[in-house]
Amino acid sequence: MEHLVTKKPPSGEGAAEAGRKPTVAQKALITRNLRLAYGEVASEPVPKHLLELLNRIDEGDKS
Repeated sequence: MEHLVTKKPPSGEGAAEAGRKPTVAQKALITRNLRLAYGEVASEPVPKHLLELLNRIDEGDKS
């Protein structure tokens, strides 16, 4: 996945270096890479220690 995130835009589309707004293609690349990165994180299970902590917090609210 790192090769997708670090992929440089084709020459002539280096808007960031020239101080221009990103092109549609650059925005699409950024969007795709963010979805790939955050999609993987969002699909991971919640760690057991965090679930236990949330359960203890919920139990404290009931008393």
